[in-house]
Amino acid sequence: MIPSLLGVELLRLLRRTPLWLFFATLAMQSIPFNPIPNVLPLAAYVARHAEDPLGLYLSVALSALGAVLGKLVVLRFGSSLRALMPARSREAFKKLLEMVPGDRLDLAVFAIAASPLPDDEVYLLLGAGGYSTRRLAAVLIPAKALWAATHLAYALATYRAAKLLAGDAAFWAYAVSISALTLALTVAALRLDWAAVLDAYRYGGIKSAVAAGLKSALSLRRNRPRL
Repeated sequence: MIPSLLGVELLRLLRRTPLWLFFATLAMQSIPFNPIPNVLPLAAYVARHAEDPLGLYLSVALSALGAVLGKLVVLRFGSSLRALMPARSREAFKKLLEMVPGDRLDLAVFAIAASPLPDDEVYLLLGAGGYSTRRLAAVLIPAKALWAATHLAYALATYRAAKLLAGDAAFWAYAVSISALTLALTVAALRLDWAAVLDAYRYGGIKSAVAAGLKSALSLRRNRPRL
């Protein structure tokens, strides 16, 4: 009797609060190469609670926490794959990590973790190379907070645009628009000239990297195939 009552209360809590976002994000972020867009749980929450400021703040915190723990799971999974690497390759990769100054490596991991781009390969390789779990957690906490806040801002902006344009049909317009926009942005990100972006960052910093990324995106638009 008591366990069933606890189960009912837990379901009620999950339904009325953004707590379910933690579990949804944790599940998605713990599975390497998961194809489901990471913004979907937050987008679903925004669709029902766009006018609840406290709930939105909590949704960022809970999504960030789920993402941090999920990526630590991926790091541990990468550690378990270490045995599959030849000993020579393991040592070479470990030396490579040691050669990169600690602050620069952490900054690179922060930038990757905070971006909406797929990042599982990074954690798998870091795990195989013996990267510290505590060190990654210290980088991931602020990075995934920024990641969650950015995703929430994106979902909110899309929802409010759909509400402004579609009125009573806002929910369906929002669902279609955020799906289409997320797919378009994902394809554009995959097709960007990342080599040029990295070179620009190396020689000119973040402003040059952003400029190179925008230039690459504009060239994609100009050169898109005609139907």
